[in-house]
Amino acid sequence: MPQIPVTLIRGDYHGSDVDYRDNLPVNMYAVPREIKGAQGYFVQWPGLVSFGTGLGIDRGGIYNDNQSNHFRVSGTRFITVDSDGTVTNIGEITGTDQAAMPYSFNTQAIIANSKMWLYDSVNGLVEVTDSDLGNPIDGVWINGYYFLTDGTYVYHTDINDETAIDPLKFATAEFMPDTTLGLLKTTDNKVAVFGRYTTEYFADVAQANFAFTRVESRAQKVGIVATHAKCELGGVFYITGGPKEEGVGVHRIQAGQVQKISTREVDKIIGTYTETALSDIRMEIRSEDNITLIMLHLPDYIFCFNETMAKTFGLQNAWSLIKSDVTNDTPYRGKNVIYDPRAAKWICGDNASTYIGEISDTVVTHYGTQVEWILYSPFIDMETMSIDEIQVETIPGFSNSVETLGVSMTYDGVLWGTEYWVDYSEIGSYDTNLIVRRLGYVADWVSFKLRGASTAKMTFSIMKVTFS
Repeated sequence: MPQIPVTLIRGDYHGSDVDYRDNLPVNMYAVPREIKGAQGYFVQWPGLVSFGTGLGIDRGGIYNDNQSNHFRVSGTRFITVDSDGTVTNIGEITGTDQAAMPYSFNTQAIIANSKMWLYDSVNGLVEVTDSDLGNPIDGVWINGYYFLTDGTYVYHTDINDETAIDPLKFATAEFMPDTTLGLLKTTDNKVAVFGRYTTEYFADVAQANFAFTRVESRAQKVGIVATHAKCELGGVFYITGGPKEEGVGVHRIQAGQVQKISTREVDKIIGTYTETALSDIRMEIRSEDNITLIMLHLPDYIFCFNETMAKTFGLQNAWSLIKSDVTNDTPYRGKNVIYDPRAAKWICGDNASTYIGEISDTVVTHYGTQVEWILYSPFIDMETMSIDEIQVETIPGFSNSVETLGVSMTYDGVLWGTEYWVDYSEIGSYDTNLIVRRLGYVADWVSFKLRGASTAKMTFSIMKVTFS
């Protein structure tokens, strides 16, 4: 009987907007590697286990290499997190917004609630009270200065005093009259100043008063939609925003070039939000095992962009969704992920509780609770064919219990048929094949969905459909 291979990297459905839409994988990400006739395979998103207990909803985290300490803003408290998960309360940080946390050779800064605090082990946590500080929203450290913005001006601390702001040391971004929203430091030691529709760069030229000057030839007509809608890895910026003439999307900025990396599906979901609703979104990066993942935290969705997959198989195949429940779409709980070298672990805060979590490849549950994973296939033309069986390549035998998954089909891209539940893994059964038989007659086109809520990690590669 004939057999065809079917990819599970992205599915199709008919949206209520009378459009063809993408069904994105849920709690799965792809790894490019040739295996068993496929060019890649899917791995479940790693689980979350408790590492410690914070003092509120997480608002930001950083590992300060100079002080060899893991700092977080947890609720309204500034805390340290030891390598064994022990939390120490240092002091109060007012507000509920996301905190920016640059640090210098001397201090750890916290910029939140339009205020700025500095911490070191000698002086403790001290609020900067200089009357010229204004209302900072973001900051970076560069060449002995804390470089700040309040949404209108850019300015910096005194070279000899990190608590002092000189009223003459102010400037503005000039490329377009848009709001200044955020800052990042470049690999060539300049400050990227992100406006709503522009990005400008400032270099330290040690001039009197304001020490920096604009690099006019480097300005770009693309900006960010929110202060923390940006992240950086290896000299590459990832931002959510865009130029004035476009809707909000996700872009990559590298070596002076801007590339849009969000797909039409991602843009359509982002486009359901007003810019006010997007004002608190954030982006962050986790890079491990030669896979680079960028997380975009929207109000109701958490997108994952697989940079490694995008370079190998294109942008259309690089996006997925992550969540923290089974029956609904509760956004993924982990946020503000940092690598703590003392514990050799990725540590995160929580957007729903006081948990401080560890991202663990040994489990797929979130703090002991199962979460759903879903894979979809594209539509396949099987008009008048009868599906005798489908077989999915997997790695069975490592679960401590019997794991099951549901397989269903849609013929119209809207309604899914009966789910067929099958066992696909049990302890010690390393040669078990995942096979579902006699799925029946297909009148026209068909798409498949695989889903489950396992307690143990599972891997899937290519699906093969046998028909007659």
